[in-house]
Amino acid sequence: MQFTHFLTAYISIVLFVLGTVIGSFLNVLIYRLPLGLKFDRLSDHSFCPNCKHRLYAKDLFPLFSWLFLRGKCRYCKAPISPRYPIVEALNGVMYVLAYVVLCGGATEQGTGLSLGLLGYLAFFSALLVAAWVDAEHQIIPDSQWIVIFVAGLLLAGDKLIAEKGFTPDFVSFIISRGIGLVAVSGLFFLIALVTGGRAMGGGDIKLMAAVGFVLGWKAVVVALFAAAILGALFALLRKLFFKKKMRGVVPFGPFLAAGSALCAFVGEAIFDGYLDLFL
Repeated sequence: MQFTHFLTAYISIVLFVLGTVIGSFLNVLIYRLPLGLKFDRLSDHSFCPNCKHRLYAKDLFPLFSWLFLRGKCRYCKAPISPRYPIVEALNGVMYVLAYVVLCGGATEQGTGLSLGLLGYLAFFSALLVAAWVDAEHQIIPDSQWIVIFVAGLLLAGDKLIAEKGFTPDFVSFIISRGIGLVAVSGLFFLIALVTGGRAMGGGDIKLMAAVGFVLGWKAVVVALFAAAILGALFALLRKLFFKKKMRGVVPFGPFLAAGSALCAFVGEAIFDGYLDLFL
């Protein structure tokens, strides 16, 4: 095995572990943000949502604590949502994919650790929080689209460093991100304006503006179509397996987040491939 392969594998393992640890904090955000609970002090310890008992390190070990406790609180035996290990595992996996696929892993030129990687890690973590909060509470916290926008700034900074200045490629990159800001969010804004906010929420508008700034206009357009397809598949499968129709408001945020995450990897390739069919 070449040294670069070994280094890529080693850094991937570290990033997965880091991702699960940060995923544990994301679960705190998912629970506390919609309730307006604070988490800005060291004294704000984690606690069981059911019995309010303080949780210690042995109760909070990413992935394994939930498995060892068999999905139940150590103190009151109340069920613990499988959301906790799912978020932790997903965050870890996305960190590894960002490093290996989007940043290329370790090469002879470097380790692959960059400002851009940091931006992608923030992007995927914020998408996870936004998706889960919207699924459970039908809101997208402003803090998450702000994090995504900052992730876009980190990616722009990384591109500027790589290009060593305002080259044509960097200018093209910025123009793509500028158009991406309004490519989908502008459409959502018009829908919200026409329907008086009934068909489209402000959270979706701000989320896709920030996502467009990260992905560029091509990928964010594909992300919209991917979200629509995922939403339709979800409704179909739910009807087939649970024998009931969707009722009430169906949050679009989780599908937008899933489509955006997918299109970070293949969005531009799908867009260009589609155009090639007609050119």
